[in-house]
Amino acid sequence: MDTALTTPIAPRAKELTASDFDEVVRRNQRRVYRFLFMMLRDADEADNLTQECFLRAYQNLSSFRGESSLETWLLRIAANLVRDHARNRKRSFWKRLLGMDGDDHEDGFRLASPAPSPEQQLLAREEAQAVLRAANELSEQQRAVFLLRFVEEMELNEIGEVLSLRVGTVKSHLFRALQAVRTQLRQGS
Repeated sequence: MDTALTTPIAPRAKELTASDFDEVVRRNQRRVYRFLFMMLRDADEADNLTQECFLRAYQNLSSFRGESSLETWLLRIAANLVRDHARNRKRSFWKRLLGMDGDDHEDGFRLASPAPSPEQQLLAREEAQAVLRAANELSEQQRAVFLLRFVEEMELNEIGEVLSLRVGTVKSHLFRALQAVRTQLRQGS
């Protein structure tokens, strides 16, 4: 790998011109995209976040301290974007579950007003409790993975670190937990 724009630029990153930064983008765009695509498994989202990564990097060049290579800094920004993206998706999951976002969904549920009525709040609480009851029926390992992912909003690799599991094992437990919770919720309806 050519490190001409990673290590040597680090001390002078704050003085990069737009054309210098274009070169940084050209040299690192594929790697950042590949990382984001592998994390998200969605080409459109990876493309959007790649653009966002370089935009944030350009806007924050003055905060680059040069303690790592510029390439490492870009990948750190990308990783933070993935975490933010996942967190937003998880919030959306819980909002949909609790009926708090007011959007039309596949099941036709829609709130009539921005503030849920007492009945809607009760139904939302009951749905959340049903999910947690279903989670309580899971094996200890599956329950831990499920709760860390959806309640604590942790990334799969973080869950792996917490539970001393490989990411593949975390994914397997999460998949089985989701299947079991969905099955139990269907049976309870």
